[in-house]
Amino acid sequence: MTEPSDSTPHGSRLRLAEVADLDDQTFALYIETRFDQLVTAAVADADGLLRPAQHHFLRDPRRLEPLRDALTYASGDLQIAVERMTYHRDARTARTGRLLRRVRTALQETERALATERREDARRRAAGGGPQTDVVLVARGWLTAALPDHFERLLAQTLTEAGLPVRPPAADVLDVVENGWSDGYLDAPRTPEVERLLAKGPVAFRGAVAADARDQADRITELRHPLLQRRWAKALAELTDLTVPVARASSNSALGRLPDDVYDLPEADAKAVLAARRFLVAVWQRRVEHTRLLNHYAATVTDSSRTSPREALRLRAVDKAIDRLVAEQPDAAARMLTGLQQRTASDGLAGLTPTERTSLKRRLVAEACAAARTPRPLTTALPPGPAPLARTAAAAR
Repeated sequence: MTEPSDSTPHGSRLRLAEVADLDDQTFALYIETRFDQLVTAAVADADGLLRPAQHHFLRDPRRLEPLRDALTYASGDLQIAVERMTYHRDARTARTGRLLRRVRTALQETERALATERREDARRRAAGGGPQTDVVLVARGWLTAALPDHFERLLAQTLTEAGLPVRPPAADVLDVVENGWSDGYLDAPRTPEVERLLAKGPVAFRGAVAADARDQADRITELRHPLLQRRWAKALAELTDLTVPVARASSNSALGRLPDDVYDLPEADAKAVLAARRFLVAVWQRRVEHTRLLNHYAATVTDSSRTSPREALRLRAVDKAIDRLVAEQPDAAARMLTGLQQRTASDGLAGLTPTERTSLKRRLVAEACAAARTPRPLTTALPPGPAPLARTAAAAR
């Protein structure tokens, strides 16, 4: 790693002060071409070296997440540079420490800007409709949560009848991404390079992930394939667990202060600790990148499925499966509907707080389970859903 005098400590060809000399078009290409160049620009901005137009371009809301990523990496990298300079009694320690503080301040500002964006996005989503309040739809959705084994059996039948693949419901975002790729919602060919990574054993694959983290200028593009996200996440977690003790880090998510006894170690041992700390920062950067990519994939799958004919067929199959569940378990269905209707008689479901809604669901699910095990002479059963494409997932919230 190059020493951070006027140049960036991140291996870029440009010095920090030279980034401001780039014209607007070149600057845009510069920060979008390579991650290490984005880091250089982010550090230059934190140091007050960029032109106003570059500053605003870098902090466009669409670039806040990559900027946060770059500043996070720069903060860790500069901290290690300060630690190494302190060990060597380097005269540049104080100047690099000041730069580190500026980068940390810029990171805090970026985090606040992102938090504001998230709040605005949440308000926009809330304006488009909150949790489902139609009693019948909610009852149908909660009934599937109460009797998952029954529902999954019936859903497998209706999916087969519709000519759709039968598979377990997505348990997490990784399932969503893998299923979305299988359904054609993600454009990512299964190339020979991807196949080679899929075929690697755990240790060899972890080695590839480590090599990718060490080279911040480039990427092993194939690691970003949807089918490799689960293995990538696991390997990054393993690398973190293996490196934290060597790096003398305070936790699996924070470097913490370098222990004083490291400065008393032989130079080779101290260098090994500092190298491990730098590698840990690189692994954490990749972990942030992985999370961001995973969320992007999941959002793409969600958006694409909304207008897909396949999704319309799937929703019809879901509704048909719930109709059959109601017919098979009328007592449980009646218990669920009665409990919800009693609540609606007062201030309605829309008036429930999230905590109250969760508590009500927990109680009614338990009652429906008990009713399914021991049928009771109740006569009210749930009617079919009001629309053939009722979104059961929304109703289950």
